[in-house]
Amino acid sequence: MTVLDEFTFPFCVTAYSFNGDKSQVALCPNSNEVHIYARSGAQWVQTHVLKEHDLLVTSIDWSPRTNLIVSSSQDKNAYVWTLDNATGVWKPTLVHLRLNRAATQARWSPQENKFAVASGDKCVAICYFDEENNWWISKHIKKPIASTVLCVDWHPNNVLIACGGTDMKARVFSAYIKGVDQKPAPTIWGERLPFNTLCGEFESPSGGWVHSVSFAPDGESLAFASHDSSLTVATPATSEVTSVRSPNLPFKSLLWTEPTTIVATGHDCSPMVYAFDGSSWRLVSKLGEDDKARRSNTASPSNSNSAFNLFRQMDSRSQPAKASGGTSDGMLKSVHQNTITELRRDPFHNPVEVSTSGLDGKLVQWKVQA
Repeated sequence: MTVLDEFTFPFCVTAYSFNGDKSQVALCPNSNEVHIYARSGAQWVQTHVLKEHDLLVTSIDWSPRTNLIVSSSQDKNAYVWTLDNATGVWKPTLVHLRLNRAATQARWSPQENKFAVASGDKCVAICYFDEENNWWISKHIKKPIASTVLCVDWHPNNVLIACGGTDMKARVFSAYIKGVDQKPAPTIWGERLPFNTLCGEFESPSGGWVHSVSFAPDGESLAFASHDSSLTVATPATSEVTSVRSPNLPFKSLLWTEPTTIVATGHDCSPMVYAFDGSSWRLVSKLGEDDKARRSNTASPSNSNSAFNLFRQMDSRSQPAKASGGTSDGMLKSVHQNTITELRRDPFHNPVEVSTSGLDGKLVQWKVQA
């Protein structure tokens, strides 16, 4: 494991996304705003504050090629932000979502010509640009979704989309938009794929809300994390559904780094790497917990002040300094000192690099080695 970069913001980071070359990051400081920071040496310097949402921003996604930012919020809205190169100002465009409940997550499709917005309105809004009317409109994927949708992920073919939510199901649908998408080639998920076609439905052995879904790099398998602390991998070609029960707290995010490697993060503060050995999935490592040199080098000089250290840990970890599984200075063995809120893949699609954000304010970039 290698920590490629680590920076601590003075607030908890609840959502974030890098731009294409990772020179900038858009993040939410647990508020109704989106802050944009630019890299300056070893620091991140704030350059813009995007103010348009009325309630908490729930998700941010920055398209690496088209340089557009989509943000979603509990105010039931989503905005697409476009940078005006002449003025250097980010301009918002309201998306016609037609939602009656909060928008929970937004993700651009691989070709960046549409995006999906999960919601508490028992649907997923597939949004695309209507050039004739010059605005972003949406079509809704509804049945058989029975409750809030918490997460979405796009298939590599730009047509299929996976979603999971509080009805304890992970599903794969067709998000084919006539006039926007080319007719997709047949896949193991189906051949004829009109909009809203249900291509697969799965659940973990003990149920639980589905917090995250992710397609394999080849699109042949789907992984999802449930609130029963399980990681499940479904492969339609073999009709095989494999679940791994974790003794740890539930995961909030997961993604594939390679065809046989999955990284999962959540309430246990350490990214966990699962690998397929040919017959089963197993936990092979917890990132960062063996990096004693990093903890020593990044320790604050104020650590010698026991009172300061106590209050700093109470703030970053939301709990008293003395806790099990920690070190002699009261710090956890993990890099993050609180829940990991989000796990993102590298915008360059480097398969071994991922990044994480946490309630401790940390933004960490990792190199994954299974």
